[in-house]
Amino acid sequence: MSFTKSLKERSKSVWDACYNHPFVQSIGQGTLDKEIFKFYISQDYKYLHEYAKVFALGALKATDEQMLNNFTKFQKAVVDEINQQRNYLESFGISIEEADATVPSLFNKAYTSFMMAVGYNGGILELLAAVLPCAWSYYDFGCRLKEDYKDNLENNYYKGWIEAYSSDELYDVFSWFFPAMDKLCEGKSDGELDKIANIFKSSMEFEYLFWDMAYNKKMSY
Repeated sequence: MSFTKSLKERSKSVWDACYNHPFVQSIGQGTLDKEIFKFYISQDYKYLHEYAKVFALGALKATDEQMLNNFTKFQKAVVDEINQQRNYLESFGISIEEADATVPSLFNKAYTSFMMAVGYNGGILELLAAVLPCAWSYYDFGCRLKEDYKDNLENNYYKGWIEAYSSDELYDVFSWFFPAMDKLCEGKSDGELDKIANIFKSSMEFEYLFWDMAYNKKMSY
């Protein structure tokens, strides 16, 4: 197993806690309260705008054309996801103007500020370690929910959400992270690799806080 692929196992406790969170499981079961989902989508909409900016920073730091192309391609995918969130919001009667006026929760701001700080203060490897958990865990959870709840998927209100995050298209957009990070890890000391693993785990912990924030509709502590 490559170092980057091993990061999931090194953060297994929080990774599993995220998947088993009532929010995620209720999505799979189709039982999540729509008001909770509405709150989540509103917060995720604001999160994605900041997430896209981290990839703009990655493009700025890119040292070759391939890396520049990868960051740009992923940023475009995030912008497409923002448009998808707008469709969800409009289905709840929330206009674009209202969505743009949404105040990010403390948990939301803390997560995006963490990623941006890592991106500013570190190199491309550190930045990738900070942003990978979001894309990878969503894809992993989407695939697992699709399999675990396949018998009831057709009648699940959240079927579209599950299918979007379990799609081959999503995997294709972020799969370049793995070889890129592994190459950047070559020659790193154990201490340096531990630092990367800790950045990855911190982002996974923020993922858990985001799910929990949404499930409880919490703006702050």
